[in-house]
Amino acid sequence: MLTEQDIRSLQAVLGEGKVFVDHETLEKYSSDMGGFCRKPSAVVKAFSVEDVSKVLRYCNQRRIPVTAWGAGSSLTGAVVTDNLILDLSNMDRILKIDTVNYYVHAEAGVVLDRLNKELERYGFFFPPDPASSFICTVGGAVAEGAGGLRCVKYGTVKDWVLAVKVVLASGEAVVFGEPLAKNRAGYNLAQLFVGSEGTLGVIVEVWLKIAPLPDARLRRIYAVFDDWRDAGNTIIEIRQKRIVPRMLEFFDRVGVEAANKFHGTNLHVGEAMLLIDIEEFTGKELEKLVSVLKHNNARVIRVAENEEEAEMLLQTRASMYLAIRATAKTVLVEDVCVPIDRILDYLEKVKQLSQKHGLTISMNGHAGDGNIHPVIFYDPENPDEVARAEKTVEVLVQFAIEVGGTVTGEHGVGLQKMDGLVKQLAAHNGIQTLYLMQKLKKVFDPNNILNPGKYIDVPWKSSESTSEHPTQDSGSSDPTAR
Repeated sequence: MLTEQDIRSLQAVLGEGKVFVDHETLEKYSSDMGGFCRKPSAVVKAFSVEDVSKVLRYCNQRRIPVTAWGAGSSLTGAVVTDNLILDLSNMDRILKIDTVNYYVHAEAGVVLDRLNKELERYGFFFPPDPASSFICTVGGAVAEGAGGLRCVKYGTVKDWVLAVKVVLASGEAVVFGEPLAKNRAGYNLAQLFVGSEGTLGVIVEVWLKIAPLPDARLRRIYAVFDDWRDAGNTIIEIRQKRIVPRMLEFFDRVGVEAANKFHGTNLHVGEAMLLIDIEEFTGKELEKLVSVLKHNNARVIRVAENEEEAEMLLQTRASMYLAIRATAKTVLVEDVCVPIDRILDYLEKVKQLSQKHGLTISMNGHAGDGNIHPVIFYDPENPDEVARAEKTVEVLVQFAIEVGGTVTGEHGVGLQKMDGLVKQLAAHNGIQTLYLMQKLKKVFDPNNILNPGKYIDVPWKSSESTSEHPTQDSGSSDPTAR
């Protein structure tokens, strides 16, 4: 743990205006967007790679845990700690935009929306777009392996990372990967850091692939259904018809009503809604999509008439989680992802759990890739309700594993999904996978100072044996842990 002497030493090493222990600052860094809470002992604001190196070198020598922070938009507790927070948000330079080799080189603290605004000036964009892109940072998106609204067509952040500069626990800065279209020199260690949640090193710079802005006309469609099954069948038929939307989002009555109240809008409401972006190259794409919507009994099919309406619809979706949170005492956001051909079974399972446990569960998220997020309402002061929320999560996680899905599609593991990760690896991959991941962690971080107690940091029944198995009670999806 940090001591007063450590604080003074870090201040001496880094200089003035970089180490903070005041109450206001510590409170600001005490929770993430998922409601997980831990008050740090100190916050260091890094302004350069050298700052990060100095912090890690000092902390590694003294076995002081460090958790990297971008914007705190994690939903799983990945960025909260009672030790040292290392804030990278001031490292926010866009270092190079290469319009011939199609990449951008940026520091970790660059906010994604700002990155895309700058790229747009050159006729390019970075396709992955987490719903929190208005605040989330490049480094955080890479460390979390983030998803987003356009991933149904363009893939997730992992598909766009060429190289990363990482400061290791020792304080040494290393570059993994190359900003090249092809590179077969060595192991693909750059991808090892995508989704590593700050457990292997601190990402300080990234080289990301970028794409030219499409010349096609973008059409945004809002469709309303009176039966959620019709919306589910629409998702499947869109795939069967070989329609590849740029965005395919699902939300329910609870979400849209909350969004209408939050924004003062008056969107049509049904039992289920779809928000779809389609790129028109031949002029037939919209017609084909509308035919699918009509075939599946869409009551309202609204094509945005102008940019203002299209942007309003997008912001309604992007801020829906915030709108829902404003209507509930507390919510628990789930992130299981299922094969798309099981989407109807998944929606039915959520409906059953909502009725069985007497809980409001709002469904909104990325229908196009099977990652619709259940948002579970509960009262943290009601032990019985907490237990029912707990049970709901447990059943959903087990369901996802059984149908060949994953316990987390994009939010990551953090504190929330440690137990689920063990169960998924045991069921799908073999528990030896987890053992090898932990061995890798020891190679990069032998003193376990980088974001310890999270992700794969689960205990084993015995030590130093390749046949050992992790216990099943290591992590927690317990809402009371927030």
